[in-house]
Amino acid sequence: MHQKDNDIKMKPNIFFTKLNADLFQFLAKSQTNGTTRIDAFLYLYECQTDNFDDLVKYTINIPFDTKYKQLAERWGWERKAVMSFLRSLQKMGVLEIKRSSRYIHIHIKNLACLDSETKVETGDDST
Repeated sequence: MHQKDNDIKMKPNIFFTKLNADLFQFLAKSQTNGTTRIDAFLYLYECQTDNFDDLVKYTINIPFDTKYKQLAERWGWERKAVMSFLRSLQKMGVLEIKRSSRYIHIHIKNLACLDSETKVETGDDST
């Protein structure tokens, strides 16, 4: 794992998204160097959930802005590998990418947040 990805913060597990077997198979494939695909995807997931404000409904669906170069440096990948990774996720319907003159806007689709009142069954009987 690339050193910078060890800094991913742990937050309450209130976010969820729909995933399919194709995505799991794609993320399981290794990169030749740098960050793994699953860690890169988790970083994108964190970027979108990081600015979530539970007082403002639907803020979870606001895209986040970044640059290919920033992702390449963070993950230790070539810029072309970052572009290919994001295009593949877009083709699978996992995320949307829009470009502006300075940034790429990334939006993970089907991402949602549990209401603060919702209790999640974890299957953990240790309490």
